[in-house]
Amino acid sequence: MLDRSLQPPLREMEEYAIKHPECRVLANGVKLYLLDGGDVEVTRIDLVFEAGKRYQDQTMQALFTNRMLREGTHRLNRAEIAEKLDFYGAWMDQNVDYNNSFITLYSLNKCLPQTIDLLAQMMLEPVFDAQALEVVKQNNIQRHLVSLRKTSVQARRQFNKMIYGTDHLYGMMAEEDDYQAINRDVLVDFYQRQYHSGNLSIYLSGHITDACVQLIEQTFGHPFGQVQACVPRHNLDVTARPAEQCFIEMKDSVQSTVVIGKSTISLHHPDCQKLRVLITLLGGYFGSRLMTTVREEKGYTYGIFSMLNPTPSDNALMILSDCAHEFVQPLIDEVYHQIDLLQQVPVGEDELAIVRSYLQGDLCRTYDSGLSIADAWIYAHTQGLPDTCFHDYWQAIVSVTPAELQRLACTYLCKESLTEVVAGQKKL
Repeated sequence: MLDRSLQPPLREMEEYAIKHPECRVLANGVKLYLLDGGDVEVTRIDLVFEAGKRYQDQTMQALFTNRMLREGTHRLNRAEIAEKLDFYGAWMDQNVDYNNSFITLYSLNKCLPQTIDLLAQMMLEPVFDAQALEVVKQNNIQRHLVSLRKTSVQARRQFNKMIYGTDHLYGMMAEEDDYQAINRDVLVDFYQRQYHSGNLSIYLSGHITDACVQLIEQTFGHPFGQVQACVPRHNLDVTARPAEQCFIEMKDSVQSTVVIGKSTISLHHPDCQKLRVLITLLGGYFGSRLMTTVREEKGYTYGIFSMLNPTPSDNALMILSDCAHEFVQPLIDEVYHQIDLLQQVPVGEDELAIVRSYLQGDLCRTYDSGLSIADAWIYAHTQGLPDTCFHDYWQAIVSVTPAELQRLACTYLCKESLTEVVAGQKKL
């Protein structure tokens, strides 16, 4: 009989092996990646076009082109598209990053003939209706203006401008005039340049059947659009900029937002995976040093976090927190104190073991289904990472030493290189 008074033995977590996708090439050269898994009769379809922000001629062009794909086709208007998605129990998501544009469809397998046909209409027959575009523009402008009242938004925008420069794509922040400048002709031009069969990859995940694969081949396996070479409009190389400090006064704000950080190494740098461990230890989870000291011990804030925000060229190291106005300087001082400790005192093995367990568990939770594993491979492929990237990260987690973390802290957390942005009221 099981003795419940005895604690189960502790053991090291085994590496979580992420399933590799099967890759097929359709008749028109489009790569189709298959990740079969799960018993639920649901399939996820991801269309990935090389149609990100770096290919746009003006701000917001890539985003609005992607957004308007579901706002009307030659056969259906925006209301009919929404009604059909609801009727078939399907759900769509659309996103744009610097390199790519993403259209994701979740569908019940029994409705795939109808939902794939609907998806094809949106991708191949959009009309970019001027009236619908005006509605979408005005809605986005209102959301933009509301967001600008938030200290967190103002601080993040200013931080990007300062570490990248306003002439760099990463530092170009959308303004109301950029929304107003969008028109139908601008979107049609971008669609014709970037949305074609020579510029597409497809990912199928979930409960994949032969019928689903055949539907995809029949729908997207033929040449479509004006196939042409993709010509980037923006150079994404990042030039190091000197550290700066900036205060943004927002008189009616109830709290202040603090952002501290810099541009660091890219995802392809050999230090990157272990640097992620260091940033997690500093402020990347609830038991991190910053959460323990700044939140729990000193009570300056409800939350403080550190992160690496990846782009195609670099990772933006960011330490972020919202706090009462009078705690801004004490909070910043404590952040630098914790950085000093990381640089001067090796991390203890017990603390490192906790961080390792957290990161390993987080990987297992994040990639626990075929649908979520699709996210992992889409990310790896669009960022140009090797197929071993997940294994490499696991090995970095289990192998990093206190001495290596100390070296990384001295190399990448130099206080003189960190930019500070504070948005809120002036100190009383």
